[in-house]
Amino acid sequence: MTAAITVKPPLVLLTGFLGAGKTTILNRVLGAQHRRRVGVIINELGRIDIDTRLVKSRSGDVMELAGGCVCHEVRVQSELWAAIAEVARRANPEVVVLETTGIAEPWSILDGLDGLGDAAPAVAAGVVCAVDAEAGGGQIARHEEARAQIEAADRIVLTKLDLAAPDAVVALHRELARRNPAAERASFPQTDEATAELCPWLLDVRAASRARPTQGPHHHGQLAAIAYSDTAALLGEPLLAVVERLGPRLVRAKGFVHLAGDPRRGFLERAGLHTELRLGEPWGDESPATEIVLIGEGLDAGAIRRQIWACRAK
Repeated sequence: MTAAITVKPPLVLLTGFLGAGKTTILNRVLGAQHRRRVGVIINELGRIDIDTRLVKSRSGDVMELAGGCVCHEVRVQSELWAAIAEVARRANPEVVVLETTGIAEPWSILDGLDGLGDAAPAVAAGVVCAVDAEAGGGQIARHEEARAQIEAADRIVLTKLDLAAPDAVVALHRELARRNPAAERASFPQTDEATAELCPWLLDVRAASRARPTQGPHHHGQLAAIAYSDTAALLGEPLLAVVERLGPRLVRAKGFVHLAGDPRRGFLERAGLHTELRLGEPWGDESPATEIVLIGEGLDAGAIRRQIWACRAK
């Protein structure tokens, strides 16, 4: 049982379907704002991805970030309450932001927090949902998790508007208005002015007063995560082909790639409708290795592993 704490920080949930851009939004806020002490909890399938320039030090699952912030990584909800209490103790934050997994249902988190009663380590202070403007319409139609996230939100932030067709954005607005007419819809272009607006908007403490849908969605276990890890070098072009062949069944992929003949760290990502393999910094003293997480429907772990093995090179 989590011990009761005297000062309970407000908790803002940052949710959104796989690849919607939650971590990008969080990095923008943490990199730009310095006036508020922010606690950050990461509950993500795969590796933690806070921008390296923000990290001052790391101890286990806790990272100290620039600007007096503290970030704590959790893997399951049972760790969440203790993590919030730990962040509150370390940083005395004015607000705690929980970045959920891409398949989280916010109501289950809010219900769990409410169920703790006086022992709750935080007070619910709103749900912000990131929605991919390009892929969001299809995700809402196909995935109940995406619908649950939108319906629980008091704020919706549209991402990737620069990639989306105008007709798709119009249709998405209609769908969002139908599912959650009370939620404020906003977007923040990649400018200093917009980032300055994003920070207080995301960190704004609002009452969690949204009425729960009468017939709330439930998981049916249709999405699963597959992890691939190996030290052998891979060929980039056939690896991309393996990922592309998975088609719409693959909703998210992310990880580092040891590319044959290249001293730089590769980064593979599928987000929304786009897949890319880009090059980063050299591996340096670190031993190169491929670590990828793929999330989708009906994925065959054995088949994917065999196909990636076929991309090996000397």
